Amino acid sequence: MIEKVNGVKLYYHKLGKGEPLLLLHGHHLDGGMFDKLVSPLSLYYTVYILDMRGHGLSEGEIAEHYQTEAEDVYSFIKQVGIEGCYCFGFDAGGLVAMMLASDYPHLFKKMVVAGVFVNGAGIRPYHYLTEGFHRFLKLDRDSRVELTESFISEDKLKEIQTPTLCVVGEKDWVKVEHVRWYSQLIPNGRLILMPRQTHNSYAVKSLKLLDLIKDFCK
Repeated sequence: MIEKVNGVKLYYHKLGKGEPLLLLHGHHLDGGMFDKLVSPLSLYYTVYILDMRGHGLSEGEIAEHYQTEAEDVYSFIKQVGIEGCYCFGFDAGGLVAMMLASDYPHLFKKMVVAGVFVNGAGIRPYHYLTEGFHRFLKLDRDSRVELTESFISEDKLKEIQTPTLCVVGEKDWVKVEHVRWYSQLIPNGRLILMPRQTHNSYAVKSLKLLDLIKDFCK
């Protein structure tokens, strides 16, 4: 399905019945990362899987700023009429969800954010090298935005009233102690640690978060 948002045609897939659940993918990915989750979640929710601009089947160039992605998601939610939906955001998708939740308290009923860092102290040094390679040698816009704009202030984190599960893998390049720190700043935040999991292993084309999302959003 196609929805024209802020002048760009964005592709989304809709499946299931029940209350709306929006899935937001991370950078370097698209809605296909949720392939294994969609069918079982659709038994309980009407699932919306959105490709960000420049990703997957959506048109346009990759956004130069997180704010553009946040504006796209906000407009999409308003246009398809799913305000008050549940949300699962991974990586950049989770950061966008948190940005929106801090500005629009009633946009999400509950949200799960996974593999998210909110400032430069939240990632392990080797990830700077990986993303720096993509940023400077491959001129990758996703990597540039991630390295230069991944930031939410403490004050904005404290404004997030949405009940939030903050998920991180035990072996993630996002630091566990960083996620623990910001989950405690979110008034209704809670840390969920995925044992033995790396950044992608529990969320990308995986069923490992199925019960957690289903139980939290019921």
